[in-house]
Amino acid sequence: MGVNSREINPEALSRQNTESSRSIEELFSLKGKVAIVTGGGSGLGYTVVNRLCEAGASVVIASRGEERGRRAVNEFREKGYEVSWVKTDVSIVADCYAAVDFAVSTYGKVDILVSNAAGWSSCSYLDVSEELYDRILDVDLKGSYFMGQAVARQMVEKQIKGKIIFISSAAHLGEGPNNLIMNTYYQAAKAGVTGLTRGAAEELKQYGISVNCVAPGGMLSAGVFSQGTEYPQKYGAVYREAKQMPSAPTPLAMNPDEVGRVVFAMCTSMSDFMCGEVVNVNGGAMLKFQSKPLSYMVKGCMPGPSDA
Repeated sequence: MGVNSREINPEALSRQNTESSRSIEELFSLKGKVAIVTGGGSGLGYTVVNRLCEAGASVVIASRGEERGRRAVNEFREKGYEVSWVKTDVSIVADCYAAVDFAVSTYGKVDILVSNAAGWSSCSYLDVSEELYDRILDVDLKGSYFMGQAVARQMVEKQIKGKIIFISSAAHLGEGPNNLIMNTYYQAAKAGVTGLTRGAAEELKQYGISVNCVAPGGMLSAGVFSQGTEYPQKYGAVYREAKQMPSAPTPLAMNPDEVGRVVFAMCTSMSDFMCGEVVNVNGGAMLKFQSKPLSYMVKGCMPGPSDA
């Protein structure tokens, strides 16, 4: 339906647009919404669960580790949040569908998916085995693909105009550990997630389903200490020395919530006019930053204004 310009008062348009807009509180509210967060028992996923619950959503944590998952549920319930856990290995398609069935049987529907579960390691391209390749790609890419499919089918059947947020990584841009990249399979998986985002967005927009992606940079989370340690030890002292070589500092989110807040926003009405986008939240990992405050006009800079 076209716009009849004769019915529009251009001078009053801005005021009318503002008056018809929802409040910030309404835009961020997730009351009555049901979300699934894969890998939500720790790290980025945990912070996302916290934010979704804070906004009023009921959340299902879908993850492999029972101890970690149940601990997270108990911690969130102590805060008065409605959270459940279902054992899920996203590399198994049947588990993806079972997680959706669990959410529907528990809460009646699924409005939001944050496909966050991922694995990574550090291994030379020359040494990557089929087993390692499959392990990372099956979780990071295959898991996202079929978790998204399972949720999308439920949304279409129930006519839910929901939101699917895939989690990629700065690795899709080529960013990696200084001096020692050694994660080609992870880069391939996360680049695949960004491609999946665009393709799924193109297909699902007709149903009112919003598909977008957040690509975090480095974060200080549990995964830093629990993943990626089995292969580096095979490279011995040469690897350790290379890790200690001077290089440009890589931005690091000391609290994954710095990324989690953006993921949360993508789950709300704040992202309603976004479709198939990849939001990079990496602290400028791909930029070259100036290190000296050079100015000859501004005080506090180098050399600063001359008194002469």
